[in-house]
Amino acid sequence: MILRKQITGLFFALALTQAGTFAAYGAQKGEWELSDDGKHWQYMYSWDEPAKDEWVEDNGKTYYLDSKGYMKTGWVTDKDDGRKYYMGPDGAMCFNMFADDGRYVGPDGSRMETYDKYRKAIRSEIKKAAPKKTNTRTSRKKTQAADAAQNQPQTQQFFLVTDINGDGYRDLMVMEGVQEPEDLVRVAVWVPEDQKFELSAEFDRSDNGEKRTLYLDPEGEEVWLEMTQRSGELSLFQMEYGEAVFKNMWSFTMENDSEGVPGYYINGSEVDREHWELSMTHAKQERGNLPVTGFLPVTDENLAAQIDRVLGAEELELWWE
Repeated sequence: MILRKQITGLFFALALTQAGTFAAYGAQKGEWELSDDGKHWQYMYSWDEPAKDEWVEDNGKTYYLDSKGYMKTGWVTDKDDGRKYYMGPDGAMCFNMFADDGRYVGPDGSRMETYDKYRKAIRSEIKKAAPKKTNTRTSRKKTQAADAAQNQPQTQQFFLVTDINGDGYRDLMVMEGVQEPEDLVRVAVWVPEDQKFELSAEFDRSDNGEKRTLYLDPEGEEVWLEMTQRSGELSLFQMEYGEAVFKNMWSFTMENDSEGVPGYYINGSEVDREHWELSMTHAKQERGNLPVTGFLPVTDENLAAQIDRVLGAEELELWWE
C-alpha cells in the first residue's frame, strides 16, 4: 500500500508539470496581436508568421493556436495524446476546476473522464433508490388510497457520500425518513477497477417492524449493518477493508418448536437462551455504538455541494489517469 502511494505520487507530480511540455512547440518568443477582423487573438513570431496548430507558452501560461493561427478557448483535443484540454475565456489552459459545461479539468489541464463518470453514477444510484412512481389513474379504490396517503407525513430521501471500505473513494448510502433519516434503503460502493458502483445492500420499503442501522466499529474504521426485528432477532454484517459487499458476521434468530417453545440460534446453531443473549451483547460490542451520521436531504443544493466538489491533492491522486 505504501509503495502504491509513492508511485501514484510520482505520476501526480509529473502531471502537474506536464503542461510545461507544451512549451517545446512554441519555444520561439512572439507577441499577441488581434487578427485583421479584430475577432481573434494570434501569437505572432514576426509580422507575417503567426503560430499555427501548436501549443505555446507565454508568461507561464499555455495556449493553443488553431490551423488559422487563432487562439482557442473551451475544449481542445491534442493530436498527439488524444486528450481534451480546457482553455479558459482568456485562452489559457485551466487546471483542477470545473469547465463551463460541468466537466472536470484535471491537474494537467485535461478532462478527468473517470471523475465525471463517477459523479454521474452517484446521481443515478440516488434515482434508483427513489420510490417508484405509480399510475393513479387505475381505479377509484387506488385513487382514494392515494388521496389518503397524501394526508400522511411524506417521507424524503437522505444521502451520505463517504468512504466506507477504506479505499479512499467515497461511496454512497441512502436512507428515508419524515424529518430525519430512519430507514436504510441503499448502499453502493465505488469499484475503481470497473469504474462503476456495486450494489452492497438494497431494501424494500416495508412496515414489518424491521429496522436497519449503520454503525462504525469502536476504532471508527469499518462499517457494520445491523438488522433488527420486533421479536428481538438480530443480524450483523460487516463491510471489510477494500471490499464492496457486506459479510454476514452474526445471526441471532428464534424459532418455535411444535409445542410453541422457542429455540435460540446463533449463525444457525442452537444454543441456550443465556448463551444467545451473552453472545448478542458481545456482537454489539464488536459492532460499536456509534451510528453513521451526516446524512443530508436529497436536494439540488446538497447534491451539488457533496458531489460536484473541487478535488484536493489526495483525491486528485486517486482520480487522475
